[in-house]
Amino acid sequence: MAASRISLADIARRADVHITTVSLALRDSPRLPSTTKTRIQALAREMGYQPDPMLSALIAYRGNAKIKQTQGTLAWITGTREIQFTLYFQGAQERCQELGYKLDHFSLRETGPARLSKVLWSRNIQGLLLAPQIRNRAHLNLTWDKFSAVTFGFTLVRPQLHVVTNAQYRSARMGMRMLRSRGYRRIGYVSTHNTEERTDQNFSAGFTIEQARLKSSERIPPLILKDYSQQEQLRDFSAWYRKHRPDAILDHYNQIVKYKRELGISHEECALATLNRTTNETELAGIDQNDLVIGRTAVDFVVGMIHRNERGVPAIPFRILVQGTWLDGKSVIRRSGKASRDELAFSE
Repeated sequence: MAASRISLADIARRADVHITTVSLALRDSPRLPSTTKTRIQALAREMGYQPDPMLSALIAYRGNAKIKQTQGTLAWITGTREIQFTLYFQGAQERCQELGYKLDHFSLRETGPARLSKVLWSRNIQGLLLAPQIRNRAHLNLTWDKFSAVTFGFTLVRPQLHVVTNAQYRSARMGMRMLRSRGYRRIGYVSTHNTEERTDQNFSAGFTIEQARLKSSERIPPLILKDYSQQEQLRDFSAWYRKHRPDAILDHYNQIVKYKRELGISHEECALATLNRTTNETELAGIDQNDLVIGRTAVDFVVGMIHRNERGVPAIPFRILVQGTWLDGKSVIRRSGKASRDELAFSE
């Protein structure tokens, strides 16, 4: 029997990156750091990867057959002058180019909602991608009946538009199970009030439902830090850690790695996994929310709305959830012990 062909997914698993990163590296994309490209290309050679000639021919044919004229322009709308959530934007921009659309940035700080509606309409821009809002529980008044719109995450509460985001509840459950599969038993969760509001409590809900499955001696109350000074947060984190002594922490707050370091807590003493891990991280293990894919998916959805002539605030908003990916890192050291079938379920 002939050996099975090495796929991009096989390389991605070995390299601990998303399959999109492998594809970009093998195409020598300038969007990736040279060190990342060199590492993945060397791994592909080591594994004996060879492109599928039939698939390559099909991709080339489809690329040559694409309609080159611009199909239109989509609006990327932010509450700041600069573009934040850059991976969302990068994924959206990439998908727009593939579909023949332009993606233009508009700032609500520079152009108020009433004037922005007129500007978009005068430019015949029908599709809107609303980046996460600056403030939680935000309201935004545009002339919605003229546009097809989708937003990222849960910061915009009025109007209730279609949402594209990470499967946050499932990401937290995945993080818990991956830590347990590596031998950790007393796992704490740390976040902030601001993050809890911005994510509709989805991460803490996933943690809570997983913790309910454990015996009482392994349950640690979550620490939701108030949004005050880092000195006060460090004080509260230190008190919580000393009282409960977790052997691992699942967090959605990028200051926790700093607080651990300031308190002299090593990864050997207490592992750390983040729920917002990026492929460029080298130290932290955790969940890559696949922001590039989220951006691409939002474009696909809003373009579909335009084609179906769906305008205005939807009667029934959709929640489109993109699965996260666990990535190993130095902050989680595999301990002895065998993972259960349930613990492995999220990693298959």
